[in-house]
Amino acid sequence: MKSKHSVIQTSLLKISILLFCIFSLLYFFIMYIYWSKAAVEKKFELFSKAVTVETIISTNLNALFEIMQNGNLTDEQKTEKIDSLLIPMFEKIPIDNSLACIGYYDDSLDYCFQFCQTANKVKNEYLPDHKDILKTLKETKEPQFFSNIGIYGLDGRGIIAVAVPVFAGDRIIGHTWAISSASVVYLTEYINYSMMFVPIIVLILFVLMIVNKSINRIKNSLNNFTQSILNDNLVDQQGIADLPELQPVFDRIRVHLENLHVLNQKLEAANEKLSTIMEGISDGFFSLDPNWRFSFVNSRFKEIFSKEEADLTGEVIWEALPEINSTRTAAKLRESVNLKKPMTWEEVEIAESQIYKVYSYPYANGVTVFIRDITLSRQQENEMKKLERLNLIGQMAAGISHEVRNPITTVRGFLQVLQSRTDSVQNKEFMDLMISEIDRANAIITDFLSLAKANVDCTKLLNLNDIITRIYPMVQADAFNCNKEVLLELGEIPDLELNESEIRQLLLNLVRNGLEATPERGKVEIKTYLQGDSVVLAVKDEGKGIPPEVRDKIGTPFLTTKETGTGLGLAISIGIANRHNARFDFATSESGTTFFVSFPLKKSSNDCITINN
Repeated sequence: MKSKHSVIQTSLLKISILLFCIFSLLYFFIMYIYWSKAAVEKKFELFSKAVTVETIISTNLNALFEIMQNGNLTDEQKTEKIDSLLIPMFEKIPIDNSLACIGYYDDSLDYCFQFCQTANKVKNEYLPDHKDILKTLKETKEPQFFSNIGIYGLDGRGIIAVAVPVFAGDRIIGHTWAISSASVVYLTEYINYSMMFVPIIVLILFVLMIVNKSINRIKNSLNNFTQSILNDNLVDQQGIADLPELQPVFDRIRVHLENLHVLNQKLEAANEKLSTIMEGISDGFFSLDPNWRFSFVNSRFKEIFSKEEADLTGEVIWEALPEINSTRTAAKLRESVNLKKPMTWEEVEIAESQIYKVYSYPYANGVTVFIRDITLSRQQENEMKKLERLNLIGQMAAGISHEVRNPITTVRGFLQVLQSRTDSVQNKEFMDLMISEIDRANAIITDFLSLAKANVDCTKLLNLNDIITRIYPMVQADAFNCNKEVLLELGEIPDLELNESEIRQLLLNLVRNGLEATPERGKVEIKTYLQGDSVVLAVKDEGKGIPPEVRDKIGTPFLTTKETGTGLGLAISIGIANRHNARFDFATSESGTTFFVSFPLKKSSNDCITINN
């Protein structure tokens, strides 16, 4: 883990801690010696006091026995007489502030007397157990020192005491004692000792100040040296005047910075060139770093997502473009990065009615992505497939139509001959059915020829409204027979180069398909209007719409949703539109379908124009 402090700060801290530790060890070691010496001196003082008390008791021992053995006195009176005898003598013993109590305990008289200074009186819980002490004295027959503190007992709760045996002949009958509060002794010595260390503390602080000043000087010199490098000041060497040891380092850094400057110029030129190239391509392009942040975005990509004015660099893609999270691209992009494998996929959810092809190329520091709009090329592919199917059917029709029509015509002729014979009356119904089916097959072959023929008829400058008006009675009669209606809404349009027979067939196919899809009492509308540079023919029905699974296959020969249909009507209509360079399209929903044929406007001409398939 990287340190938060510099080497200089760390060094100063270590020096300060080291000096403090050395001082503390020395301080407590000498303090221990001082306290041990003070404890010995205090014990000697207490021993002197206890011996003085023992002398007083020994001198007045007979008087004490006489008082205690006087049968005329009560215990309370005996105690009062003994106290009156000993107190005047005890008061003559000098007791300083460090001495708490002196006293006498007589086991034979069962008497205990102590004399204490009020200010230094020790709590009863710290007073010695006289019976235990007397037992020890009888065993050792020597004075005993005792205490209940350690060397660090400065809380005012400890004691230092001495007990001296009192003899009656060869028998120990009691003992005297002197007791003192240890805190008074130790605290006094601690204060005296601390006063000696004040100069030492000042000296240590002075040394630390000198060290700190020297380190700060080194720090300032290093800061000047660093600043000269950051400011690209490779000539002025004033920053290393105080630290000549840095001269070799400065020289190496100067050479390195000069090389970096050259490389940086080359890199900027390369980046500018690459940016120009990426902005110039027609595909959307962006790159992401390992944290899914944009590192580069070209204008085309922003245009696709309507972010022309936004600065996406540095933004997380999932936050900057939330609409991409639910698309196939989000899952595929993560998969490509996780597998470290280039991938390609199509995307239709980014923009409505648009198809994009996405190319993902992961690398060590992220991923680059190209987005190409293939909507137009996909439409062209579909159109080419339709044309190829039409051409294929046309070639098949051209090859087999004549071969099939001849035998069919012969069979139909023989059936008509047989039908005229008297012995065939009972089979007339079957013969009529066979002739009807032969006529239906012949009609299909005729439709095949319509797909296949290379029309060489001359087009004329005609008005589409006139053609519609001429065939309107025919389609209106068809509508009346099935209880439906055909409505006209003809706008003002210019004349076009048209083949009237083919346009009539186109209209009949679209209107009859509309009538078949429209329910009874429904309507089929025929409209013409001018839209831009095109004249539009629109035929709208009121059916249930084209099923979704069929919409992409509209125009395919033999594709039909009718039980008796051939599936050639729309294929023929699309072929007619193509021969007129018109665009064939449709819009469908549950309320009906509208077919649009858009004829481009051309300059009027009286010349005969040949239309080839």
